[in-house]
Amino acid sequence: MKTSRSIERKMLTYFGLIAAASLLITIEFVWAIRAAVPETTVPALTAETIQSVVLALTSLQNKALLMCVVQATVTLIVLIMFMRRITGPLQQMVESSRIISEGDLRQTIPVRSRDEIGLLGETINGLASNIQEIVALGLTTESSLRAPVADLRQRLPSDSESLRYLSEIEEKLDGFKWLIEDFKLFPAPPPAGNEEGKS
Repeated sequence: MKTSRSIERKMLTYFGLIAAASLLITIEFVWAIRAAVPETTVPALTAETIQSVVLALTSLQNKALLMCVVQATVTLIVLIMFMRRITGPLQQMVESSRIISEGDLRQTIPVRSRDEIGLLGETINGLASNIQEIVALGLTTESSLRAPVADLRQRLPSDSESLRYLSEIEEKLDGFKWLIEDFKLFPAPPPAGNEEGKS
């Protein structure tokens, strides 16, 4: 399945923003340093030259502080975007998966994107749905086996060996039922035959 936006592209975009901010800072410093250094050689330092160098260095210091603030701001924005788009949905999936692992198969993960995180959410939802179908089938099978076992018990009242095997089967069915009844399932849809009978 082809995704329209991938996490790799998002990561490249976010860290590209940080790299662009760093590149702009570097260019600004190179430009400021070239502007601060006089192009012609001065045989002796005069008061005007010293004052212009001090002013240029003060300007460079102010630009350094400004660029530090700009880079910190861009980094903070990128981190917030990263947390909202990647870390937040992953944390929500972890919580939902924990609830599903505790047996509540009614839990679903909202899928808001078509990237790998969205596909992971769809996969977890599909797994929960498949497990729910298996559990529902197990409950149906267990209840359908109860009647034949009870019928055999009535037909073989004198055969102690057969009754012992039937007791073992019932114990296993009880254990199986106890295991799968711990799951919380969506309610089953009403059978189609009942609706037709009502109309």
